[in-house]
Amino acid sequence: MSQVPYGPGPAGPAPWQGPPPTGGPSRLPTIIAIVIAVIAVAVAIGAWFRPAPKPETPAAKTYSEQEVADAKKAVCTAFNHIYHTLDVSNRKIPNNTGDAFAIIVNNRLAVHISADYLLRQLAENPAAPSNISSSVQKLATTYEETVLEQIGDSDKDRLDTYFKTADELQTSLQQDCV
Repeated sequence: MSQVPYGPGPAGPAPWQGPPPTGGPSRLPTIIAIVIAVIAVAVAIGAWFRPAPKPETPAAKTYSEQEVADAKKAVCTAFNHIYHTLDVSNRKIPNNTGDAFAIIVNNRLAVHISADYLLRQLAENPAAPSNISSSVQKLATTYEETVLEQIGDSDKDRLDTYFKTADELQTSLQQDCV
């Protein structure tokens, strides 16, 4: 019974057969891919937290006196136009019971369009004097905020603050646009 199944075999240990089989393809490409992926993630995270570069600020453009005067005239004409329009819109009185809602919506729409119109005129006339530009910008923002507060059913005290700010800015612009 000391015989190997197919006949007599060597009496000692089996000869060396080499390294055991690996069981599949090399793992080197997988390791390289993982290392590259980790490096890519690290670079992406670093770029994410890196501050954005500051855009170059162009030199302030200087305008001639004529350009400033023309821009002031255009912006002031726009302001006077919307001021008149809002004044007429606010003085409307409902004739029928159903007219009140339409007048309210019309007033809000007029205020919103006035803000857009002022901002567009300001953008088209960058040579406007800074005091007028600043007042027009603030007035347009106040108009937009007022409409949002009205649509959001804000309380009277909050709305009165916006109305007061708008009145002050309108008075300032009337004086500046003389």
